[in-house]
Amino acid sequence: MIDDVYKKWENNSLNDDDFKSDFMDLPEFIEKLYNEMKIDIIKDLSPYKAYFNILKINSFINSILSKRPDLISMISNLFEREKNDIGKIAKKIGVLYFSIAVGIPGGINVSMTFQPNM
Repeated sequence: MIDDVYKKWENNSLNDDDFKSDFMDLPEFIEKLYNEMKIDIIKDLSPYKAYFNILKINSFINSILSKRPDLISMISNLFEREKNDIGKIAKKIGVLYFSIAVGIPGGINVSMTFQPNM
């Protein structure tokens, strides 16, 4: 069921009825999606590709949370993994500071601060 929602999201064809579904398998689906994208910046991906994969997952989650804010507690375990991965990415690309925030409305927000070359 959530697979169908994800495919529709990728094709920009979600409608309001899609958000009436039971999203009980959302945490497992997000974990599966994370694993399929192989977000392992040490072995598989450049840090930028890994970062954009994380943003893609966050964007999908945010599209659901915008219609179903009641589901935010279901995905709370994702943030520790994401924080660790973002930390690895930040170290590789020279980020001074990063933050991950979750809010309603808005969903998941990741920001990074860099030192400009002077």
